[in-house]
Amino acid sequence: MAELVKDLICGMDIDPETAAGKSEYGGKTYYFCAVGCKTEFDGNPDKYIGGGGGGEAAHMGDEPAAAQTDEQPAKRWWEFWKA
Repeated sequence: MAELVKDLICGMDIDPETAAGKSEYGGKTYYFCAVGCKTEFDGNPDKYIGGGGGGEAAHMGDEPAAAQTDEQPAKRWWEFWKA
């Protein structure tokens, strides 16, 4: 098992070897627990770099702290899987 890394969107600790997704940005690889987290990151990576995630609560319906803005509210976890 590899050393755990933190998903920047939700804050979940994940094993890079079993991550649901990964993205390359700025010469670094970022790993994600779910396709929805990867999609959110890929849409605006600068928003999350260095900001961390919203913690495990993001998977329970709370918006990640790093994603909250006055201009556009963050999507809830279930909105990533809407058709």
